[in-house]
Amino acid sequence: MYKIGNYVAHYKEGICEITAIGKLDISCSDKKKEYYTLKPLYNAKGTLYTPVSNERGQIREVISADEARALIDDFPKIEALWVTEEKKREALYKEALLKNECKSWISIIKASHARKMKRLSLGKKSINIDDKYLGIAENFLIGEFAMALDMTKEEVKMYIKTKFGDGVK
Repeated sequence: MYKIGNYVAHYKEGICEITAIGKLDISCSDKKKEYYTLKPLYNAKGTLYTPVSNERGQIREVISADEARALIDDFPKIEALWVTEEKKREALYKEALLKNECKSWISIIKASHARKMKRLSLGKKSINIDDKYLGIAENFLIGEFAMALDMTKEEVKMYIKTKFGDGVK
């Protein structure tokens, strides 16, 4: 069980702070269950509620600094999530995001970025689906790395760029 003040990774909102724990007095909640009240770290407008039981795995612990550094070192080894059919690609991107795992986000980023660069090199526009999921995955990943490494998102981006240059193959 998490405590008030803990940070967790939420499958749809990224890093969140637990601001309260208890029963909710709102119509859509189960009055018998306890809920975490979550405040997304990078979205000042939202508040989320998730059952303390976490049966659907909506939240998990934020990775450690060592885990973040190891993942960054492993970037080149992590396979891109590659699918040629547009409809299947979006479904796989969605599925990968819902796993709430950094490696899945890296796979999306690598595939989307590679597709985007290839299309641009051919004089074509990037595809909205790739741009959308690239943005979401980068936001979640960079946000989690920032929390784990006690850096700002910009510092994380510079750290990765310094390590790999403009792209990770």
